[in-house]
Amino acid sequence: MKLPPIAKYARHETRARLDHFKTSLRHAAKHPDDPVAIHDLRVSIRRLTQCFRVFHAPAKKMRRRLHKIMEHCGAVRNCDIALELLKECGLPESPSIALLKESREDAARKLHRSLKKERRKHHRAAPHPSHGLQIATHLPALAEDFFQTGDAAATSESSYQTLHHFRLRAKRFRYTLELFERFYGSEMATGAKALKGVQDHLGAINDCVTTVELLAADPIAIAAIQKRLDQRTRVFQSYWRTRFPAPKRNWWRQWLSQPRAEAIAPVKAV
Repeated sequence: MKLPPIAKYARHETRARLDHFKTSLRHAAKHPDDPVAIHDLRVSIRRLTQCFRVFHAPAKKMRRRLHKIMEHCGAVRNCDIALELLKECGLPESPSIALLKESREDAARKLHRSLKKERRKHHRAAPHPSHGLQIATHLPALAEDFFQTGDAAATSESSYQTLHHFRLRAKRFRYTLELFERFYGSEMATGAKALKGVQDHLGAINDCVTTVELLAADPIAIAAIQKRLDQRTRVFQSYWRTRFPAPKRNWWRQWLSQPRAEAIAPVKAV
């Protein structure tokens, strides 16, 4: 059956992200103690998962498998982040260090077993994409959701749960835009840079929140991390007000609603 152009494009993009995931999976399985390898695997999973959400609504089984790997990766990375933050706060001799290292070793063993198991599974070709996606309306709608959620998160009264919710929305928005990079010009690079800034600030906040949860019995370390958390929250709020004020949002709406249809043409069926 001959696929319509958008379906060809979807299969091409899915295949590329699936291949990158498999490469990252192999590397992380060989180097489970390498924080960079774990980070790269997490990012590849996020990009592949969002690709499935956009193009392959029925691919729930694969998404569940990816979610399990993410949980194991997250347990390792949380310990790495907590150790880094304690050093940044001038607490390299904190009594929590030994406990974090022990937890990290246990999490790394579980991750290694999970990755070895996943590597033995047969990854089939990219699933058949769903049809009917209208980029010119879908992406602007995602942008509006991003703006509204961001406004709620950037207030001084917002909870860390609200910030976490927005962090997930921001990731999905950015990784969705990446799927359609070929349809846009320089605006995409400018927009992606602004979104990465949001992710970086929210990630820094989340690192502090996660670390505090891991240090329940260390009041000195918690106080130091909480101070840094408050600083990072204020920096994010300032960044949001500067980069995403109401007048600048029309720029997003304009270019997202005008994709180039000819971008589909060079894509070959996979």
